[in-house]
Amino acid sequence: MQPTSATRLTLLATLLLCMGLQGCSQWRYSLGVPLSAAQTPTPATTPTLTEALRQLGPPMRLSATADGYVLAWEHWQVSEDAIGLSLGALGADMLSLDWGRARMRGEFIIASFDHGHQLTSAAFSSWDSAAGGGTALQPFIGVSLVDVDDLLQYMPQHRWGSMSLERLPRTLNTQSRPDTGQSGVEQRGTPTGTGQRTLEMH
Repeated sequence: MQPTSATRLTLLATLLLCMGLQGCSQWRYSLGVPLSAAQTPTPATTPTLTEALRQLGPPMRLSATADGYVLAWEHWQVSEDAIGLSLGALGADMLSLDWGRARMRGEFIIASFDHGHQLTSAAFSSWDSAAGGGTALQPFIGVSLVDVDDLLQYMPQHRWGSMSLERLPRTLNTQSRPDTGQSGVEQRGTPTGTGQRTLEMH
């Protein structure tokens, strides 16, 4: 049985599409341990620091406050997808079409304790939103459509021991660091040009 003209056309279009694909990538990152609203400590069920640590494990961020201190736990999932299509197979080497997007999902638990290590308050929040993306029709040169490097840094506790070995402006700013200082905590992805880190004179 001879293939129909519609079948031939479909096969030809599929072949041209496969020849044109210059690259496609998918990246998936998971940082921290998954969290849920049910894990949020409360003064009734988790009144002390010991019980909070037993339930949630070591915190990722901590900061002194006027009334005691705050601890924070976080979990992030970051996905990055990119597809590139080149018209080189059709004789147009200088032209390519690229598409990319990034998405982030996160959970964050923050808990406040007094100087007696008693829980005073706690809150849970979560996100699921786009972290960037775009489409480009480009001659000759390539363009990066998504960049999630600021979301993929090591977890804060992996850097605690090296803080005293950093450049002098950052070392002097240790008391104001957003992960171990005394001026509050911040979420991953916050621009470095805002908040306490503006003191670090990049």
